[in-house]
Amino acid sequence: MFDAGQHVPAIEQRPTITGYAWLWEAFIELNTCRQNGMSVGTIPWTAVQHYAEVLKFNEEETWMLHDVIRYLDDLFIKHHTQKKT
Repeated sequence: MFDAGQHVPAIEQRPTITGYAWLWEAFIELNTCRQNGMSVGTIPWTAVQHYAEVLKFNEEETWMLHDVIRYLDDLFIKHHTQKKT
């Protein structure tokens, strides 16, 4: 339990995601594209690419989007796989 006003170094030193919030928003949107069946499916590469094209991302933004979405997607699937066991 934490008392109000308690000094918590980890919270005070947390990174900010202000400049990268668009990546999290993209993951939330692209999460709706995954196929679900007997297990949680991955977000299709084509969905990520289409998202980038619709929003007119440049090449660097598009590749960053692909890399970050794949990383977050892997974490998401691992989390759901661990919950079932």
